[in-house]
Amino acid sequence: MITLKQLEAVYWVARLGTFAAAADRLHTTQSAISKRVNELEVFFSTPLFDRSHRTTRLTPKGRDLLDTAEEMLQSRDRLLERMGKQVEEVRRLRIGITELIALTFLPRLVREIRLAYPAVSFEPEIDVSTKLTSRLLAGEIDFIIAPTTIRTPRFSSIPLRKLHLAWMASPSLVGETRTLSLEEIATWPILMQAGTSGVDAIYERWFESNNVSIRRAFAGNSLISLCSLTIAGVGVSYLPALYFADFVRQGELTVLHSTPDLPAVRYYAVYRNDGPQPLYSHVASLTREFCDFSKPDFHPPANSRSS
Repeated sequence: MITLKQLEAVYWVARLGTFAAAADRLHTTQSAISKRVNELEVFFSTPLFDRSHRTTRLTPKGRDLLDTAEEMLQSRDRLLERMGKQVEEVRRLRIGITELIALTFLPRLVREIRLAYPAVSFEPEIDVSTKLTSRLLAGEIDFIIAPTTIRTPRFSSIPLRKLHLAWMASPSLVGETRTLSLEEIATWPILMQAGTSGVDAIYERWFESNNVSIRRAFAGNSLISLCSLTIAGVGVSYLPALYFADFVRQGELTVLHSTPDLPAVRYYAVYRNDGPQPLYSHVASLTREFCDFSKPDFHPPANSRSS
């Protein structure tokens, strides 16, 4: 007798490329996944996977089975959702975020997710958006919040707020605040994160479209270190305008205006369409509700004591 667990095993091995990744996705062991696949191979008297390659590949018969298996799993999901049941027992949500998200609205988002899904383990992972996208495509994480989108039927991309950035520099480096051409700004070193972030990738293309060549000065992979080096006068940088506004008000940084001015960058909540859609869709809605790139005000509890 064929079971849905066996079909799930074939589906996820085919989607993620390895038995180990499928086991991780289904919260079980690699041996359990192998057993389910082997049971189907014995039942149909034919191999479903070619295991001679680095990543496991479907055989022609395996591809035939996958099409029908996907239809059956989708039918199960529609039935469960119609009957008011969770499509699957979700034990954890692996969500990739950029550093800016961690610095701004992540605490509020985590609180709301835990209130709505107390049994789900929420596992945020911080990285630059290019790496987050690669990990999402590989099935290593389930959901990302980043300035990137994936335009394939396998993923949903929900638009969030636009991030506004500003040219910032130490007053000791640039003198009085004024409007400059991009060519004039490019005479200073442009501080950037060492790992290519989504914002950096977008601005690289923007500089090229404006025929401007910049002198890159890499400043680690942290926005905080980028800000510190900018304050020290090492170079000019483009920083999130709302989050670093305090340094401008305090006179440690000054804002430069360029012609043309820096474009805003749209953030997205991106998730897989082959996972628990009610959960992912709700988390995307919460993300859109709480998305805010300003520096949060943390107020200690009334009964807290200062040390």
